[in-house]
Formats: sequence, C-alpha cells, structure tokens
Amino acid sequence: MKTITETVEIAARPEAVFSYADDIRNIGWHMTESSMPLMGSKLNVQIVSKNPTGLGASYRWYGKVMGLTIDFTETVTKWVRNKERVWSTIGEPQIIIIGNYEMWFNLEPAGAQTRLTFGIRYDLPRPLFWRLVGFLLGGPYSRWCLKNMCGDAKKALEAKK
Repeated sequence: MKTITETVEIAARPEAVFSYADDIRNIGWHMTESSMPLMGSKLNVQIVSKNPTGLGASYRWYGKVMGLTIDFTETVTKWVRNKERVWSTIGEPQIIIIGNYEMWFNLEPAGAQTRLTFGIRYDLPRPLFWRLVGFLLGGPYSRWCLKNMCGDAKKALEAKK
C-alpha cells in the first residue's frame, strides 16, 4: 500500500475545521466538478447511510471517466469528534488508477490555528494494465485530491473571518 499525506494550517478552531472536513460534500466537491485529473469528467456523490456524518456514514461515488464506469462506496470506520475521521472503500471498487483505499484526516492545535492533515493509503488496481497506470498516476492523482481537500478547507474556513 502507498501512503500520501498533505497538511495545512487553518486560522480556525478545531471544532469549525472538523465540522467542515466531516461533510463529504465539502471535502469531495473537487470530484464533482469537471477537471483535468478526471479527464474533463466529474463524479456524483450520494449519501447512502441514514446519518451523513459519524461512524458508519457511507457514500457512493459514481460516474464515467473516459467512458469507463467509476462506482465505489466508502464508509466511515473511525470517528472522534473534533479530532479524527477515517473512511475506506468497501466491496470491490470500480476505480481506474487506484484500488481499495483508506483515507483519514486528523486535527492538532497549532497555536491560534488548527493543523489539518489529510492522508490516503491505497492499493494499486488488480488488472495488470491498470496496475501499471496506477503505478504511474496513482501518486499524482492522490496528491491532487489531498491538496484540493486541504486548500478548499483553508479557503472556506478563513473566508468566514
């Protein structure tokens, strides 16, 4: 499994940062907009659990990228209010450049700011061709996602001041 992290300091209280980052619509919106890393495509997200946040919250992502079907579900496996959240894919995800993954964020006080770290630990896809593609593009794609999550959180939370 490959692990990548990205950290940002945000001029906001941990409670505000956690509330923002705990909402999949906030941290995943970069996947719902047309972008180059998604080859001009975008994905849809659906909350499939009764609870939109917290332990057991589940989300389904689906759409097409370069005509290929993307369809996977993730669920929150650890949730510590105002501190940490972990979520991972369940079942057999239909993803192009990475396989099953686990993502997380955690918060640490940093003086008057909050240090927010997002991370991902992922497997390469199983089919040999996509495994090679994942070897080349999985890291850059994952970094793009994490940088967007950090940047979006910082921008949204510091704009409220």
